[in-house]
Amino acid sequence: MGSYECRCKEGFFLSDNQHTCIHHSEVTCGHGNGGCQHSCEDTAAGPECSCHPQSELHVDGRSCPERPDTALEVTEGSATSVADGDKRVKRRLLMETCAVGNGGCDRTCKDTATGVRCSCPVGFTLQPDGKTCRDVDECQTRNGGCDHVCRNTAGSFDCSCRKGFKLLTDEKSCQDVDECSLERTCDHSCINRPGSFACACNAGYTLYGFTHCGVSCRAGTYYDGAQERCILCPNGTFQNEEGQITCEPCPRPENPGVQKTPEAWNVSECGGLCQPGEYSADGFAPCQLCALGTFQPEAGRTSCLPCGGGLPTKRLGATSFQDCETRVQCSPGHFYTTTHRCVRCPAGTYQPEFGKNSCVSCPGNTTTDFDGATNLTQCKNRRCGGELGDFTGYIESPNYPGNYPANAECTWVINPPPKRRILVVVPEIFLPIEDDCGDFLVMRKTASRGSATTYETCQTYERPIAFTSRSRRLWIQFKSNEGNSAKGFQVPYVTYDEDYQELIEDIVRDGRLYASENHQEILKDKKLIKALFDVLAHPQNYFRYTAQESREMFPRSFIRLLRSKVSRFLRPYR
Repeated sequence: MGSYECRCKEGFFLSDNQHTCIHHSEVTCGHGNGGCQHSCEDTAAGPECSCHPQSELHVDGRSCPERPDTALEVTEGSATSVADGDKRVKRRLLMETCAVGNGGCDRTCKDTATGVRCSCPVGFTLQPDGKTCRDVDECQTRNGGCDHVCRNTAGSFDCSCRKGFKLLTDEKSCQDVDECSLERTCDHSCINRPGSFACACNAGYTLYGFTHCGVSCRAGTYYDGAQERCILCPNGTFQNEEGQITCEPCPRPENPGVQKTPEAWNVSECGGLCQPGEYSADGFAPCQLCALGTFQPEAGRTSCLPCGGGLPTKRLGATSFQDCETRVQCSPGHFYTTTHRCVRCPAGTYQPEFGKNSCVSCPGNTTTDFDGATNLTQCKNRRCGGELGDFTGYIESPNYPGNYPANAECTWVINPPPKRRILVVVPEIFLPIEDDCGDFLVMRKTASRGSATTYETCQTYERPIAFTSRSRRLWIQFKSNEGNSAKGFQVPYVTYDEDYQELIEDIVRDGRLYASENHQEILKDKKLIKALFDVLAHPQNYFRYTAQESREMFPRSFIRLLRSKVSRFLRPYR
């Protein structure tokens, strides 16, 4: 009563799960021991069964009942009767029962007329001893059907994708993540590539920190795309803004014979002064070019400056000491000065080449940690911190995703709207490992060390974590020392209705949220996190997403996890 048994049609065999029928042509010893009760051997004709001593192969070619004559063997000098033999057979059959030690089976045991029969769940195979179950490594066959990475687990397997790709809802296929479709990926232009992306800046700007663009051409200059550098505004033009690609013409003068000043950074500088690289007796037109070996960086001058040390210039009309030919090949991070020696580039500048007599200024509001910088990547944005209070937002280390600067100190305060609490997700955080915790991130109620602490770390963690704030208001601080640097972090947060506190905590404290690599990738996916946060901040927005959209966005296991918790929270007595 209350049970059932599955049977298969002719030519099919019942698998270990006692539900699935498999065609005999597909059966091997590696699949359910080939259907054999005892031993199995793969042959060209298929699995061939054999039995242990004292058993014989049944006419079905699979079962191994005990030989009748085995129990009734009469040894010399023995007075064993047929009746005694029957008793031994019955005793043995009584001993081999699922009620005693699960019949010796690893997993499932079933009592049959010929004794116990062991079977294994899906993902395991029965071994030749007829008792033991061994895990099937699905990853050994066609990589488990996974596009990228297959990880075997007990009785199953997991697929995951390489960085820059996301797992689709079939939990096997991988699709490129289009980072360019996300907000805040690049300051200017974004170029998507398989598994990655690249940022590009508009003319007149320089890329720094991988995603940010800073002004590279100052006022009085413009960016020349052909030469890929900043050029002084030509005679008769001016430019009062940074990062421009053209200069504006000066107004028509009352005296058409008056020459205009080059490098004019506002309209008031449009006049008849001699331009840099030129001089005259009174600093006004007509002007002469500076001779070889001299230069003049300013307008309206009556003479030119010598390079010194007998150094020549590269051309007539030199406008800076940079045009003087150097005799000493200064190494990168240094420049040749008018004192005829190599000096380290000052903080906020860099020099990647040998033999230069100037350093390049860092773009925008970036600077370097120290003097002597040798490349643009050492220019870092130090801007960080602030007051936050929106429904959703994020905090990030300065210069993210580039390495953060040395001796940085950032403080944020999240003040949520009334009757709302804070949920924080740390997708990953990169901090150098140091004994003294020189670089750290801490979140607590107030600046006081004794206040309730929600999160604190000084290490790298690539495994995501979500948590609710222990206080309504959150004070956050990030500090770095003068030592090593790293990528840092970008941490999103959302505020939610305090009536859902129990539900949110139930979700983020469930280990299943982090156990699967598929679930971990959700917490690292900016697009999916944005959708989740949108619903958490404004539950009515849930109805914007159709069931089909949800299935296409999230793995089935993730949807099942959330659905069960939401249902239990909203309908606790059903």
